[in-house]
Amino acid sequence: MHRGRALGWLTCLTVAMAIITMGCGGGDGGGGITPGPAGSATLTGKVVGADDVTTVVKNAVITVQGTGRTGTSDGSGVFTITGLPSGTYIVSANAPDSERYGIASARVTLSDNQATTVNLALLPLGVAAPQQVLVDPGSATLDLNGRLFYRAQVVGPNGQVYEGYEPTWVVDGGVGQINVEGLFLAQAVGSGQIRAFAGNAERSVPVTVVAPRPPQISSFRVNPQTLPASGGEIFISAAIKDGDGVRAQDVTVEILPAGGTSIELPVIVSNPANAVLCPGTTDCYTDASFRATYLVPANDNTPSSSGVQAQESYSVILRATDRSGASSQSQFVEFVVQGIDAPPVPPTI
Repeated sequence: MHRGRALGWLTCLTVAMAIITMGCGGGDGGGGITPGPAGSATLTGKVVGADDVTTVVKNAVITVQGTGRTGTSDGSGVFTITGLPSGTYIVSANAPDSERYGIASARVTLSDNQATTVNLALLPLGVAAPQQVLVDPGSATLDLNGRLFYRAQVVGPNGQVYEGYEPTWVVDGGVGQINVEGLFLAQAVGSGQIRAFAGNAERSVPVTVVAPRPPQISSFRVNPQTLPASGGEIFISAAIKDGDGVRAQDVTVEILPAGGTSIELPVIVSNPANAVLCPGTTDCYTDASFRATYLVPANDNTPSSSGVQAQESYSVILRATDRSGASSQSQFVEFVVQGIDAPPVPPTI
């Protein structure tokens, strides 16, 4: 009887130990590391090569340090780790199967019930550890839904610049997302930080996202602003930013001759290779330069009895309307067509 009770107690203990053992192990491929408290945050992203962000790295192991949670990138370099607690963690990635790439790490803040994206750029094997990361612009303010390209320079020992290298980009503050090439999309009004990581080097720059504003006309020029009496061609240029997006057809230039009828000119995008398109469109821009040309006629003012012809004055203004219907206009810029001076007085005999 005592032997039967002992066996029963031993069986219960064995089952209990089995249950405890089954409860251990890392979530999402934790490899036996005891996970921390479960949460509702999600970490997602992509693993790429720092020297070529078009190269995806599969089977990379992503570790959220301090949580006991890991994940693995798929054939497209993409990974997702769910059920993470909120907080700030070091997220690292390494590619044990790669003969080309080593590791990357970044400091990432996770929030409950939110998905945070970090695209980890692995440094090539054998590259000396970067000493600093430079980021441009040093600060920025964008409209909601605006886009901005950040440029980075990864610098190694003795000031050696690693040409073509991208850092690991991270957005803090929940104001938007940034891709592997440094293109930031403003998704929520507020203040945040754009962080760039390469090895142990880190650089942070502030970013502010504001409610949609009318188009920002950052420059407006007319060249030349003085023409000879015979007239000639003028070139009109403008740079416009807008979070909602501006179409070329909604940007117009108006020329106002003194005492004459106004002339409206259409514009075209002058930097199509560098202009930032609105998401999912082909003729809408959040950041672009525009231009127009106009052939100014010869001065037609009637000369005075002494042969003096007054100059002709023109004023130019630019107007832009974004997709929300908000409008802005530039200040007037003037140009003139010179007149003809009086003929020289013949010398007396």
